[in-house]
Amino acid sequence: MRPGRDPARVWLSAGLLAVLFGAGCATPMSVKAASGGDLAGLKTAMAQERASGKLDAKRVSEVAKAVAAREIRQTAGDEALTRIDEARSCWRPLSDPLEDRARRADDAGGAAMLALLDGRSSRSGDASLVRKYAASPNALWRAVAARAAVGADLGDARRKFYVDPDERVRLAALRAALETPDPADAATLLEVARLDPNPVGQALAARAAGGIASAEIVLALRDRYATADEGLRQSIVDAWGRPPLAKAGGQREILAVAEKERGAPAIEAGTWLMQNGGDAEARATGQRTLLRSIGEGLSRDRVLAIGRAPTAERDVLDALNKASTDADVPVKIAALVRLTGVSDARTKAWNDLRKLSDGGAREALFALARMGDPGPADKVSKELSSTDPEARLRAMNVLLDAGRITSAADLLADAHAGVRMRASCAVLTTRSP
Repeated sequence: MRPGRDPARVWLSAGLLAVLFGAGCATPMSVKAASGGDLAGLKTAMAQERASGKLDAKRVSEVAKAVAAREIRQTAGDEALTRIDEARSCWRPLSDPLEDRARRADDAGGAAMLALLDGRSSRSGDASLVRKYAASPNALWRAVAARAAVGADLGDARRKFYVDPDERVRLAALRAALETPDPADAATLLEVARLDPNPVGQALAARAAGGIASAEIVLALRDRYATADEGLRQSIVDAWGRPPLAKAGGQREILAVAEKERGAPAIEAGTWLMQNGGDAEARATGQRTLLRSIGEGLSRDRVLAIGRAPTAERDVLDALNKASTDADVPVKIAALVRLTGVSDARTKAWNDLRKLSDGGAREALFALARMGDPGPADKVSKELSSTDPEARLRAMNVLLDAGRITSAADLLADAHAGVRMRASCAVLTTRSP
């Protein structure tokens, strides 16, 4: 220290600088309120931060992470299982609270560990988890063992889980089978695709079988296709399209579906052929299937086909222009939305969507809001105060699609825990504009 300088004044200056510069690193009030579960305080803090310009996309994401982390760590009982299930779609930014929750040996701990295993999707198994939990009386921890049983080395254990009395264990084992195909699974997977009482289990088994190159599996799935419902038929088309099975005869079956079938399975087949068919004839078959599906069938199937068809094709543009005048309003809106992405058709399509929105067509309103039209987006913002939780969440998702992340932030302080959690995950998986 220089001679004559007052030590007290030096200390005071250093302290003042620490306070001044440290203030910028302090936890924002909104994040503090979110971490403490103070919903009223969170609403107030976000309102103040919005007014001062501090509630930007980064701050909203910080609040969302704090809200979701608290829900995972603090919620108990069946509500905890629900919150963890809702966190699956945004597991990566929430891996720390999920890992904390997984350290507890209760149902929620098993659910948290299972969410992490599903999210991380390893090509190799974890024998230690299989040994530790395979015989657990707790179904969720047995599911952890089943999900960890990836690969041929753990095949014997995995195949036992396929017939576990608890469907959560069976589904976990089937997801493990999807990670690394094992030819030794073939017969068992085909049986599960035929007999599992859960339709999701049947679909997962069919898709897992698609990873095994076998002409016998192709034919067995064709037999199952004949009696399957629409959802399972889509999964079988997906299985035939997986590279090992496509080369073993799956492409032949996909061509047959595209040529002869109608509805969602045919649309899946047509889409696959356009993307993966290889030769010009296969791609042409896929395009004919999508064009046919745009022009006829159930409204939901026509909308699906409109979303899948490539606008770079002249015939597809003609079909979309025709559909944009259809009497079926959802079909009309879907076609107009696709046409807003075509330079020559954009202005007319946008104006037609505005007319439909002004006439009360909510899907047109939502479409315009998603595309950044300020008037419709402002109208959608008002639905954040709806008494219907699902309506609030739908409005939030539209606003997030439009890049209005700060407008959607209010639901992070919603009184409904499920809304808070789902809103948090939606924010955490939204890319800032």
